Amino acid sequence: MLAHTIQQGAGESSPGTTPRANPMAMCPMAKMCGRMLDKPPSRFVLMLPGALLILLGVFIFLEPRIVVWLAGAVAVLLGIMLLVMARFMGRLRNR
Repeated sequence: MLAHTIQQGAGESSPGTTPRANPMAMCPMAKMCGRMLDKPPSRFVLMLPGALLILLGVFIFLEPRIVVWLAGAVAVLLGIMLLVMARFMGRLRNR
């Protein structure tokens, strides 16, 4: 496989570029993913969303009107997000 990689790099290159002396041993993304796997996230980080959802469920049982508040909050946040995205796309179009 290494010989195949070297042969691919030995072909013609565009003017002004020089081929590498040796092929890359590992992809940069693979190095980052390796670091992420070496240090797993804390169990607390994984338990926090579950605990918050259980707490939200208890509040909904106690006060069902919370669902209406949550739906309103989600609608407002989605509206803000769409406005921000429209502005971002407009800026990209102007460039």
